[in-house]
Amino acid sequence: MKNFVLSAALIGGMAAATSASIAQEYTWDMPDVFSRTSSDGVADVTFAELVAEKSGGRIKIVHHFDGSLGYKGVDHLEAVQDGGVPLARHALSYYGGYDPIFLLSSLPFLMQNEADLNALYEVYEPHLAITLEGYNQVLVSAGIFPPSGIWSRKPVEDLAALQGLKIRAFDLSSLETFSGAGAAAINMNWGDVMPALSSGAIDAVVTSADLGINSGLNDYLPSFTEINWAIPISVVTINKDVWDGLPEDLQQAIKEAGAETTKRTFARLSVQVGENYDAMRAKGVAVIDKPNPDLREKLVESAKPFIEEWRKTAGENAVILDEYNAKR
Repeated sequence: MKNFVLSAALIGGMAAATSASIAQEYTWDMPDVFSRTSSDGVADVTFAELVAEKSGGRIKIVHHFDGSLGYKGVDHLEAVQDGGVPLARHALSYYGGYDPIFLLSSLPFLMQNEADLNALYEVYEPHLAITLEGYNQVLVSAGIFPPSGIWSRKPVEDLAALQGLKIRAFDLSSLETFSGAGAAAINMNWGDVMPALSSGAIDAVVTSADLGINSGLNDYLPSFTEINWAIPISVVTINKDVWDGLPEDLQQAIKEAGAETTKRTFARLSVQVGENYDAMRAKGVAVIDKPNPDLREKLVESAKPFIEEWRKTAGENAVILDEYNAKR
């Protein structure tokens, strides 16, 4: 009888171990340069939960927020391409030096609301997927940051306040436009922003209300000016070699999780701005939601040359902008 009990316990242990190994076949590290509470961070958590659910627990995604794996935002494209990480969140605006298509969603004043966002992504996604295949990765989901504005030490209520302002830009589009409008703009990765603020190298930052309040920008910059500059799109991609090694049912699970994450993240935009402003005001941030029209007018004017140059350098992909404008 004793031998039977021991054998049963052993068999039970083996079965449990086998079940555990079957339940979790893949563990993937996923870097994100932004915080867990940022728009991209929330999307990442949603994606991982949905992947776990739809894969029956066979895939576990381990998050590494705030650049804790050591990669800067601009590094993620090559990190996934080379297999340094199996998947990553990409802020596309960092990749303008690779291909102009990555700058599309951050073109100035291109999108203003959720309807614009959905219209753009519908025509953008297939072109973007093809481009990313060239970097050995598969596009599985998209996210966004709400419209970018100006975080600053002193209020930026009109064009005069922008003149000579040492402001962080996040891509070529914002760099050239703000420089053209008279600011002393500096293109800077997100990971370098806090040190630059601490040292006084910059006095303002172009980014969303969402990223600013969730990253503690209000500790340095107690003013935010709404200009609805851009709604930058981010994406999640998986290394294609990793993808090709997955069974079809897990590929399908990831596709479904990615599509659902995209849908939820885009839908969140309609309420996100108001929630961000409430949180900012509660922390003492002065939100300027109706600056002098001369500020936006000058930025729109300064952006036109960049948009036209983008059309030229984008080549065949410039058709995406035409298709979007037609849908809009």
